[in-house]
Amino acid sequence: MAQKILVIDDPQTATDIAENVFARHFPGCDVLIASRGSDAFDRLNAASPDLVILNDTLPDTDGGAILARLAVDPFAANTPVLLLADASRTNQFNGKYPNIARVLAKPATMDALAEAVAGIIGGKAGSRRMLPGRAGGLAFTGHTGIISLRQALHMAQGDRLTGVLRFRLGRNPIELWMNAGRFLFATTRNFQLYCAGSPVILSATNLGLILESQLHQQITGCPIFLFLSVRNGFPHDDVVQITRDHGQRLFSHLHTSGRISFEFEETENFPDYVTNFPAGTDDPDNWILSVLRHVKFEQIAPGRRPDPNGSPAYTRRGYDLIQKLRLNDVEARFASAINGSESLQVLAQKVGVPLGDALLVVYRFLELEIVEFWNSGSLALPAAS
Repeated sequence: MAQKILVIDDPQTATDIAENVFARHFPGCDVLIASRGSDAFDRLNAASPDLVILNDTLPDTDGGAILARLAVDPFAANTPVLLLADASRTNQFNGKYPNIARVLAKPATMDALAEAVAGIIGGKAGSRRMLPGRAGGLAFTGHTGIISLRQALHMAQGDRLTGVLRFRLGRNPIELWMNAGRFLFATTRNFQLYCAGSPVILSATNLGLILESQLHQQITGCPIFLFLSVRNGFPHDDVVQITRDHGQRLFSHLHTSGRISFEFEETENFPDYVTNFPAGTDDPDNWILSVLRHVKFEQIAPGRRPDPNGSPAYTRRGYDLIQKLRLNDVEARFASAINGSESLQVLAQKVGVPLGDALLVVYRFLELEIVEFWNSGSLALPAAS
């Protein structure tokens, strides 16, 4: 499995570290980025990194607060931290937090960072390959370094499988329940990750019942909303839609958490909370498109962000595929302008789409294998000899 590194720093510095340290010296690593302390804990909760690179000063908190919280978290206490601190403060951290592997004075050079990282994670990281296969109740297994999320969903849908597609992410897997190739919902026993951005439905619920539903989800994986619908009598149709939407928001973490192993376990003996849940009508590509709309630009690894000066072009099957997608207004306007010759930035201006929105649209289309993308470096002509 590829090692995962979480860089908690301002976006530009984090991107520089990703490109100049890991892309050059540790190409087998997956690099995740968080620019605020609050974002960092979401990323930690989702991905369980092997190393954290932490700036001691952040817009919403300081390094000490993050280190203290990591130290008392039983799942993160042993995660080594490479701390970047002001030279005048480096001695303040020595021996204070057991999870600090090393402290570097800011500004640290990229060579110094590379040397420090090598000393902590032990050289270059590789990835373990997993090939599709069948064993026991498993219809297939794989790894997103070889088989994309989209391909995995198409495999399950195409074979009309019934059971659970399980993605090994962090402390608890994300589980996507399916019935005869149709999507039910995604869930996890990680209550904090699942409930990020919960709707107002929780504000009108008794606190004791919320705590009971939280414990129930941690034990069984039953989404809190399904539990509350039985105990609190929420309208069934509303709860079905909320459960679907929250499952897609949860699934979006898989697109920004590096390479992940997965397996499809066939079973017709659903847990009680799955048995009576109605199947959706989405095909895999429309389901993934809904998932991708939850991904924020800052969550995308630097190496996977489209270049504003690059040019998107439809793949051989991409133009036909996009006709079958339920595009929103921004996606449809941008899709109509793609011509394979003009840059993303020019296309955005031509159709009146903000550049940030255009970048996200191209990212979604790339994940869906609708377009290929030629960045500005690839388009540049070689220098004359």
